[in-house]
Amino acid sequence: MTNTATVFTRLKEFLPTGVVTFGATDSACTSFTNEGPLADDGWRLFPQVVVGFRDDSGDLEKIAFLVRHRFIAATYYMDASNAQLFLRIYVIPWDLPGSRGELRSRDDAVLKPGCKYLRQLFLKIRTERSLWEGSLASSSNPAYFLGGEPDNRTLLDIYNSLPSPSAQPIQGDIPGLRSRLYDYQRRSVATMVARETNPGSIEHPLYVPIQGIDGKVFYMQPATMEILSELPRVSAVPGGILCEELGTGKTIMILSLVLATLDQLASPEEGIYEARHPLTPLALKLFDTSAVISERAKLAGRRKSKTDPDRRFPSLVEIMIHKCRVSPEGIPLHDPEVQEMLEQQHLWKAIRANVPFYLHSQPAPEGAVGRRARTHSSNGPKVMFLTSATLIIVPDNLRRQWANEILKHCTDVLRVLLVDDKRELPDAPVLATDFDIILMSHSRFCHESKKRNVESLYSWTVCECKLKPNVLIRWKRLVVDEGHNTAEKQTDYAIFTKLLSVERRWIVTGTPTTNLLGLNFGSGNELLYPEDDDAEKVPEKQRIWPTEEREDLRKLGNMLADFLLMMPFAHDSKSFKTLVADPLFKPSGPYPGDVDVLVQVMSTVMVRHRIEDVESEVRLALLDNQIALLDMDPLAVKTYNIMQAVIAVNAVDSEREHQDYLFHPRNSAHLQELVSNISHTMFWHVSDGDHEERLSNAQSALQHLESGKRKGLPGDLELIKQAIVHIQAAKEDPVWVSIQSQYHVFYRVENMRAPVYDAWCTFPEYARKASPVALLPAHVLLEIRQAVVRHPLSSIAKIAEIGKSFNELEKAYRDVARFHEQRKTKSSRDRHASESKSLELAKRASAKEKMEEMQREMEAALARFTAKFHGEDGDSPPPVSQDDPSQHMVASSLLRLSPLKDVRIRNSLSTKLDYILNEVLTYGHDEKFLIFSQSPSVLSFVAEAFDLFKIKYLSFSGQHSREERQSIITTFETSDLYRVLLLELKHGARGLNLVSASRVIFCEPVWKADVESQAIKRVHRIGQTRPIVHVTTLAIRSTFEEVMVTRSKALRENKQEVAKAATDDRTVRDFLAHPTFLPVPADEGRVNFNHPLFDIPPPPSLASKPAAAPDVHAAEKPSSSGSAYVEIPSGPPRKKQKRVAFAD
Repeated sequence: MTNTATVFTRLKEFLPTGVVTFGATDSACTSFTNEGPLADDGWRLFPQVVVGFRDDSGDLEKIAFLVRHRFIAATYYMDASNAQLFLRIYVIPWDLPGSRGELRSRDDAVLKPGCKYLRQLFLKIRTERSLWEGSLASSSNPAYFLGGEPDNRTLLDIYNSLPSPSAQPIQGDIPGLRSRLYDYQRRSVATMVARETNPGSIEHPLYVPIQGIDGKVFYMQPATMEILSELPRVSAVPGGILCEELGTGKTIMILSLVLATLDQLASPEEGIYEARHPLTPLALKLFDTSAVISERAKLAGRRKSKTDPDRRFPSLVEIMIHKCRVSPEGIPLHDPEVQEMLEQQHLWKAIRANVPFYLHSQPAPEGAVGRRARTHSSNGPKVMFLTSATLIIVPDNLRRQWANEILKHCTDVLRVLLVDDKRELPDAPVLATDFDIILMSHSRFCHESKKRNVESLYSWTVCECKLKPNVLIRWKRLVVDEGHNTAEKQTDYAIFTKLLSVERRWIVTGTPTTNLLGLNFGSGNELLYPEDDDAEKVPEKQRIWPTEEREDLRKLGNMLADFLLMMPFAHDSKSFKTLVADPLFKPSGPYPGDVDVLVQVMSTVMVRHRIEDVESEVRLALLDNQIALLDMDPLAVKTYNIMQAVIAVNAVDSEREHQDYLFHPRNSAHLQELVSNISHTMFWHVSDGDHEERLSNAQSALQHLESGKRKGLPGDLELIKQAIVHIQAAKEDPVWVSIQSQYHVFYRVENMRAPVYDAWCTFPEYARKASPVALLPAHVLLEIRQAVVRHPLSSIAKIAEIGKSFNELEKAYRDVARFHEQRKTKSSRDRHASESKSLELAKRASAKEKMEEMQREMEAALARFTAKFHGEDGDSPPPVSQDDPSQHMVASSLLRLSPLKDVRIRNSLSTKLDYILNEVLTYGHDEKFLIFSQSPSVLSFVAEAFDLFKIKYLSFSGQHSREERQSIITTFETSDLYRVLLLELKHGARGLNLVSASRVIFCEPVWKADVESQAIKRVHRIGQTRPIVHVTTLAIRSTFEEVMVTRSKALRENKQEVAKAATDDRTVRDFLAHPTFLPVPADEGRVNFNHPLFDIPPPPSLASKPAAAPDVHAAEKPSSSGSAYVEIPSGPPRKKQKRVAFAD
């Protein structure tokens, strides 16, 4: 038997790490005399106790502690001539042969300080060869065992630099796949197939290699400082996270994975205490193999198992039917010709009915023995049906898009069940046999989770009607699109995904967590400059990980432990936090190896190509990302300055200290509301509140400053004086005051007859006279146009009478809204929302007509789309006419006789709205637009403008049902009628495929980079046929919007952490806290509209001549034809260009 004591002296089995040196004093040292026993390396063994050596740092005593408790071995050499003590440090592995587990069973009183001292020692060990030989180091650049350059990679850096899949691309055509894949897509598919079919075991990702001075490699777990001579292995996950860059074809990769493994059947869940074998009804009844006999024995709990004397030997046909169901790989049962042949032989029905399954006995509770265990085992085994199908869970608004992608990329060989939100699922045997993909929405999946009492399955009498079929099936694969939702483990959704019996699990997402948003290849708007060789390199300091990244790691840990069931995290839910996340957030920064552990964990489960590897094969459209800085309209400037005055008065009154101060930490909700109102003002907003009271408050603040009752900053006196000037200027402007009573964007109108204007305008007479030009909102101009088109010969008096009636109706709607407002106190945002809803009620009839028109167009477009992919050459259904219906009701000659025929629409009071109109009217005939806004009210203003200018658009928001949202997306993508899609940012930024559009406009800056990136990727992705994707963010000059976009861009370029909200960022917050007033802007450079209210064609004698271009001038963006925009042509839509999404 080996002597345990001698085991710890065999230096050859240890890791030689390097040398630590100490300066020796003149005092006598009895511990290091170069006279002790020699070690294997020729130096003296380090003494168990150090006596007589002065060590002010305490390091020598810590080394002695580590030696005594066998964390390390050490030998020494005393160089008396140079007064230097050299210590060679050898690390003892915890799995040292012959140690009899002693190193793994240390007491906590030894283990905790030992790991602490070892961690400190490793940073001081030097590896120069001269030191190892006992000579003073000659190098001016010391080399250390651990340490060196700090690892300052951020979580985003790690994510973007993960190694690309190295698997050989999957070869040949994938049966059933219509489209062809790029090589990088083939590599990703091959990697996923390999992870599913050959999971086995992998190198443990929590251990990092450490190399000794002789080249020997041991493995260290940095969080626990456990060091092993052999790298342990752990079970691989048969799945992972498909997190390829946004727009690189993750959907087709998943479809290719399904098709490449179409005939593979799920294996029974592995059991610890029992073997589980796949069965079929035929096998259970007729077969006498050892596997079947052992499974049949599980049924003996209900009645004694007896040999059936009538059991006959199965026929060859029955054996083959069983074989086809339990081992279908390589058998072409999906081939229609094979199915037809089997039907002719009367075998197909028997094959379908012979559904494979296995028996799963209920394990006894932990610690159950004796009678309790026997009672527990008396429950019958549950029957789990085996399937080759894949369950795909997608966001509600992507269900129809997934169905379209399947139609686009796959042939009819793929059997798909598109689960309706109301219809019940088929029985479990049918569900397991008849489909290859079960496509289900997130909402329906959550509904399925309500009946999940799987414990009731362990019974001799199971009532399947009480359970959802999902829990009765052993699924081959579960795919969750936009799977970052699985990060919240307490939701019913997450609990049910963990409860389902699934062999392979995949999360599909372009942004696994909030801050992991990729590099967005193809942007083309970054310039890289060479580094200056002469520049002095400043040593980097260790980066301290911010708390924002802890939340990202928490979500990632939940995905790995609770959805992917990755070991060891699934076994110990806290292990990811303690072994991976927490070490990164030490106050001093990560320890060497901590970041590498995270890299290895992410590489183990994530399938993702580096951007340069994708760009070597496919080049996305160039991304032209611009910021459009605009000046506000003079009337809008007054509203903005009112809000700045409110901030200034609040700062002085609260002395910037008390809880009344808007920027006090407890007022975050009020501050967010104020910022939202200011943001609305940048587009269009009315100032609610008592202006007299505001003026009085400002004057009181001025008096308090002058009298010394309030302590202010040096510039506060002038600030309050300016605030008073701006409040008075707005209050004394009758036009501005009149506008505040209506939540509409007004347009300047020319050639409007005075009686008509007086009747239709709700301003008081003095305000109408004060305005140099007529001002009317879009919905009023629409009503005027409709009234005149219906009755083109109406007199001025008749049109004015209609206007009075319309205003009475509007007043009634406002009274109803005011009544509801009085019943419940609301914030300004809620009030404006209620006003917006009242306007929607007034337009309900037209909205219904729009939905019916859209439905007709969607059906026609979808028919063309389906015919295209089925190769049908029949004539396409006629498109919906784009002509104004009014043109079919009256002769154009009658419109030319109207007294309002010369009315023209000029600029609105919103410069952002003018910019959007100009862009759409300029480019809308050739390109489609996505317009994003965080505010439904802003989108409502844009929609009214599009109605006024006869621009066909669709809206996508939370107000639409799931079915309507799916129809909207399908219609927009397949129809040329609609040129613009209006999207609420929170509903439309993720998941949608909208490559028919090539221009994106953000109505306001987006602070969260991942949200902005996701929104842009709706169009900037594979399948985009335009060479350039234009993205424009609208911001108002000299306001916090300009500060926000500048600050956000700087943070991203410098790879600095971005605050959760813009108001949490110090730069943005400081700008908001120090209000500045805007001057009245000049009209230079502003888009100048001059558009007729009525589309009156030229007289018959001029019909053959080309129509003149609209009188529109834009100083900033002239078109090639000399006009700033061209109207969207009427008549049938142009033929849709063929788009090839993948390489030929």
